[in-house]
Amino acid sequence: MLVTTLSHNAVQTWQFYNSRADRENRLKELKEDFSAGGFCLQSFDGTEAAFRLICFLFNLLAHFKQDITGDQSPRLMTLRTEVLVAGAILGSDGRKKILRLGLRGPWRERFAALLKRISELAISTVAQFAAHGRNPTLRPWKPHRPYHKPALLNWVN
Repeated sequence: MLVTTLSHNAVQTWQFYNSRADRENRLKELKEDFSAGGFCLQSFDGTEAAFRLICFLFNLLAHFKQDITGDQSPRLMTLRTEVLVAGAILGSDGRKKILRLGLRGPWRERFAALLKRISELAISTVAQFAAHGRNPTLRPWKPHRPYHKPALLNWVN
């Protein structure tokens, strides 16, 4: 039994409170997986910037789990050991450099499926940009030159 002041039906009320009940788990994941529980920088602005970066990475990983793995349940520690870390060695095939992954059997098939999903997502994103008339070509990043104020000339008499 649930007592509330909301005027929604039972399903909408359950969805509202269910989404709020999972926030403690997200905070725990931020603290344990992303080390957001015990850092403090010298300034408030620095601490806020670091925390915002951690939250951005958390959201980026959530989209990775939803769009690529298709499973929302694994935490960062699990994804790190099962998906993101793979033994490899740099080799060559003639004059061409190749990366040999240390994956065999079902691990190799699963990794290939994840790479296929990533490439399909990238292709569909470029197609969406092209459909909306936006330029899908990527430009390389160039650092801005620092702005230097002209030095005042000291006149010597």
